[in-house]
Amino acid sequence: MDINNFVVTPKQMKILENASHCAGVSLSMLMDNAGRSLAEKILNILQDNRYINKVYILAGNGNNAGDGFVCAQILSNNALSVKVIMLCGDAKTELSKAAYSKINGIDVTSDYENIDFTDCLVSDCVFGTGFHGELPENVTALFNTINNSTCIKVACDIPSGASALDGYCSNGTLECDYTVTFGAIKTGMLLSPCREACGKIIVADIDIPKQEYIKIEKPVIKLDNDYIKKLIPIRKATSHKGDFGKLINICGSKNYTGAAALSSLSALRSGVGICTVASPTSVTSIIGGAVFEATYLPLEEDENGQISFSNYDVLAENIKCASAVLIGCGLGVSDDIKMLVEKIILNAECPLIIDADGINAILDRIDILKNTKASIILTPHPGELARLLNISTKEVLKERVRLASEFSEKYRVTLVSKGSGTVIATPDGSLYFSTAGNPGLSRGGSGDVLAGMIASFSAQGLSPEAAACAGVFLHGTTADIVAEKMSVQGMLPSDIIKELPLVFKAIDR
Repeated sequence: MDINNFVVTPKQMKILENASHCAGVSLSMLMDNAGRSLAEKILNILQDNRYINKVYILAGNGNNAGDGFVCAQILSNNALSVKVIMLCGDAKTELSKAAYSKINGIDVTSDYENIDFTDCLVSDCVFGTGFHGELPENVTALFNTINNSTCIKVACDIPSGASALDGYCSNGTLECDYTVTFGAIKTGMLLSPCREACGKIIVADIDIPKQEYIKIEKPVIKLDNDYIKKLIPIRKATSHKGDFGKLINICGSKNYTGAAALSSLSALRSGVGICTVASPTSVTSIIGGAVFEATYLPLEEDENGQISFSNYDVLAENIKCASAVLIGCGLGVSDDIKMLVEKIILNAECPLIIDADGINAILDRIDILKNTKASIILTPHPGELARLLNISTKEVLKERVRLASEFSEKYRVTLVSKGSGTVIATPDGSLYFSTAGNPGLSRGGSGDVLAGMIASFSAQGLSPEAAACAGVFLHGTTADIVAEKMSVQGMLPSDIIKELPLVFKAIDR
């Protein structure tokens, strides 16, 4: 087992530590191993930066500080000039007290007002993976000073001020060059802004018995090529279009014809056998000349160019023959759309992928999700998830993992919480993370492309979580390839669709 690819929540990390203690590698031994690992990395860094001869260990009063005390003694024993700066008073936990008592011949101070942080190395051992909330004012002020200095910054386990679960960073969080994290990567490190605050992440083996990792229930999955390749159906020589599903894409309106085209094209490029575009007649007449491979179900529209509820019966008949339904891309929101989305959710029996205005249509009737016969994938960006939960976008970004997990379990849906680092939560409590993607995706149409891809995989028979994982990872991976060729500034969502065939070719699908 490679711990470099193992990801845990803070709660799972505690389980690992306690299991290790029971298996004979005590918590005190884990602290010694963590401190030693931190010291070894710092020594390696200093080998490449020989002009540095001062090391400052910033210590809190908990176990993260204990790791720092162990590290400080090892560095001092290697003839380095080391100073420990106590930022939160005396050590309080039994483990940190024991580690502090072993410090010998090291300058320890709580006075940092006049320290010059030029050309030195600072190790942040103030707060660990249990931190939540905001940094104390004195710590924020000091971190701001250090962030503006020329020193090298190394975090102990996680930058202080960052949430190890959700990736949120308190104001003033140290912007580190390196993070030496112990035992496994924590989920928050895969999400912005924590991902950026960590700098280069080094996973240190602190001798937790390997069998304890295997015992973790519902391990967090960080998506990669090997994992995704196993999900994508192989097209046999005897295959025909019926083997790869029929997708009904209920999408588009007079003002959003592009959403219908992008979502349908990305679905087709992702391998669905048949994609039927169910859209207002004014939309199908426009995109029919661009999306040749789709079939079309022209629908009656209202005075605003949006789908009328009068189309429900014909949609219901077509849905009976579908292997998946995507609803929401460019629909707009009206009373008719709200009624249409609600009735489809309550009556459809094939998988439903609900995106964009499909989500907006159920904001005031979200409990209907509990009464569906279908498996559902929701794909909200932070603003849409905030509206679903009736909270602010800032609150969503602060607790993305917790909120996604709770929502998924409460409403029995697969939730794709989009953002810089995407979280996929499933009703059984499983979590999947994708770090693929870049700022070039932050433009209109990117979500439509992703929704089409997820819906395509769902129509091809993948489970909701597998379809979500495949869509999210391949969408982000393709975007990264496009950005490399074109730049994040110049790339467009349609460029991702054009690149998809080569991405599939690269994974032999």
